[in-house]
Amino acid sequence: MTNNIGAGATIAVALLLFIPIHASEWVQKYVLAAGIDIAITKGDLDGISGMKSSEKSEFPERVILPEIPFFIVYAFDARALADANSIAFNFGLGYPEYEHTEQTGDARYLRLGLEYQYHFFWPEPFRIGTGIGYAFSSLRFPKASVGEDGKWSYANFTGNGPHAVLSAEYFFTENIAVECAIRYRLLHLNRMATDLNDVSKLSDVVWQGMGEFGIRGMFVF
Repeated sequence: MTNNIGAGATIAVALLLFIPIHASEWVQKYVLAAGIDIAITKGDLDGISGMKSSEKSEFPERVILPEIPFFIVYAFDARALADANSIAFNFGLGYPEYEHTEQTGDARYLRLGLEYQYHFFWPEPFRIGTGIGYAFSSLRFPKASVGEDGKWSYANFTGNGPHAVLSAEYFFTENIAVECAIRYRLLHLNRMATDLNDVSKLSDVVWQGMGEFGIRGMFVF
């Protein structure tokens, strides 16, 4: 996942620099935004089933697939604006409660991503935006893997996936705004780290859909 994050950060910097260099005649601004996303998930993380580590793994282990029905994500964005266009680098962190037939507990969700939006009605105070993005995500469960010796281990699922967004923004002033948005993310989780196997591929890919309703406070400068 480190290489993916590094590549994503490089793309983000290039995109953020592209706007002021190549769009000198556009209205250019920057935004720091913070808020929460209420996430609802559905997919292979069903709280019932499990899978085995890949045959390429050094040690065999069984992995349970906990369910995380909904949770809150604390979200932070850094955005570059050029007229009706925006490019954002975003970070999300959440601590969802999970359930499985074998156990329950608290997980950790981490997200790093990029997002592009086009905002209709610019430069009016009220704007409707739509766009797409891509994110690298991880879900860490304290006890979700068990080896042949019967000892439980943490399991950190990592992967990536695209998302679509529909937003509504209102600018109270030139510097203060608020955004409400609906996003749908598709997570492709294909790697896992545990105490037993540092990083290994799963025997099957885990697909998880995630719908989000988010609100952000925005400081524009």
